[in-house]
Amino acid sequence: MKKIAIGLIFLLVCSVAAFSQSNNRTISVSGSGSVKVPADTARLTFSVITKEATALNSVQNNAVRMNKVYDALKNAGIPDTSISTSNYSLYQESVYKDGKREPGLYVTSNNIVVILDDVEKSGFVIDTAISAGVNRMNGISFFVKDSNAALNEARVLAFKQAKEKAELYAKEAGCKLGRVLSISENDNVSFATRETMDAKMYLSENSTTIQAGEDKIIASVFVVFELK
Repeated sequence: MKKIAIGLIFLLVCSVAAFSQSNNRTISVSGSGSVKVPADTARLTFSVITKEATALNSVQNNAVRMNKVYDALKNAGIPDTSISTSNYSLYQESVYKDGKREPGLYVTSNNIVVILDDVEKSGFVIDTAISAGVNRMNGISFFVKDSNAALNEARVLAFKQAKEKAELYAKEAGCKLGRVLSISENDNVSFATRETMDAKMYLSENSTTIQAGEDKIIASVFVVFELK
């Protein structure tokens, strides 16, 4: 009798476990959230390019003009730590004359990068650099220096959206939403995608005006809820 009782208990436990597994209902949903943040940092890239008959003259003239640019930027309040050389090159051009390839002038190119914490100064810095001797503007970009707070806010919005979806589906199915079983950030795309709005640059009263726009910080999550 004792062996029979143990066997019945074992069968009962297995039946309960099988019943529990068959009723382990879940719902999986995704959510996304985005937060717009004004760009607070600008990156400007300039070049000073000189062409001379000899390599030495090209390099020396380039150095003279670039030193004037550095001095002008410093006088404009740009610290040394915000100015850096990004590329420097010297090469000889090739020209075609009477169908033949002949050596041309020596070209020196010196590129500098300026990082601004005040994006509203971008236009002023561009005008200052060009007036001092810069003869090529390579580009300008804007970004948010610290996006962690905005990213966390986007994550909260993403989870709220996922929960609202789950509650809606559970209600339509005649169920109630249970506890959260798992949360994961979407691996198919970058969990934080930055969409930089188009920057605008135009001339106003003989000066360059820059509008940095905003960055969009995006978070995406995948959540599994229990259904009751």
